[in-house]
Amino acid sequence: MIREIQKRWKELDKKRYKTICDEFKLSLVTVKKYIHMSEEEIQSLDYPKQYKKRKTMTDDYINMIYKMTIDGIAPEAIFSYIIKKGYEGSWEALNSRIRRLLKNNFETILPINWHLLYEYPSGVVSIKRNDIVKEITTKKEKTKRNKELEENIGIITDKYPVIKELEKIYDSFHGLLMGDNPNELDTFIGNYRNSKLNGFIESIEKDIAPIKNAISFPYSSGFVEGNNNKFKLIKRILYGRSKLVNLFRKCYVPFLMNNIDFSLMDLVKENSTISCAA
Repeated sequence: MIREIQKRWKELDKKRYKTICDEFKLSLVTVKKYIHMSEEEIQSLDYPKQYKKRKTMTDDYINMIYKMTIDGIAPEAIFSYIIKKGYEGSWEALNSRIRRLLKNNFETILPINWHLLYEYPSGVVSIKRNDIVKEITTKKEKTKRNKELEENIGIITDKYPVIKELEKIYDSFHGLLMGDNPNELDTFIGNYRNSKLNGFIESIEKDIAPIKNAISFPYSSGFVEGNNNKFKLIKRILYGRSKLVNLFRKCYVPFLMNNIDFSLMDLVKENSTISCAA
């Protein structure tokens, strides 16, 4: 093939590597290499160098892995048994060896990290930081469903007193937001400026006017934000369907359904009439 490539290269009027790449379905790097190879280099390909294979710690366990797989033993059990038999190499190397052997000989593809099982010792309770934050910021008792956290919250707060401090700050901020006195916000900022949430206090000072307005007036942006969320959800349901007309119809119907005199059949008949007329 290399000689054919070189012969074809000499026949070309315009020397373009891309022509050879397209004809022989090879990459540009390979084509350049083959075109400029000497006759001695081509002949040397008949006698490839035999490199010495470096021995690894997993080589002594290849037959064991193969035999145990034929016997129907699970890869996890094979992995553990080899370690028990005295394997001292890295787990990642053993994982790679078992994965390759099963893929090449048994067409079995193991998932990533199949050899690792992460679990806590018996008697150890794991509570995530987000669960603690949710416990602090949730005021509705019905939504507090983490029983393990409720049982251990006393131990956690004794070990980490900062949790009590953060809960106190949050309760204070929540109380003034639900109230109607915007001047309490200035008191709140003065009390907790040097607390653990000093960054939060700085962000409040940057937008203090809107926050005071939220306390002073009974109005909320919840209605607008709720409708925006509904519009975005409807847009995703369209699955990329084109044209503004389709988007309008899809958004128009859900909001129209809230009307007392809404009739889906009348809307279908109306659209059918419009389609026929078009």
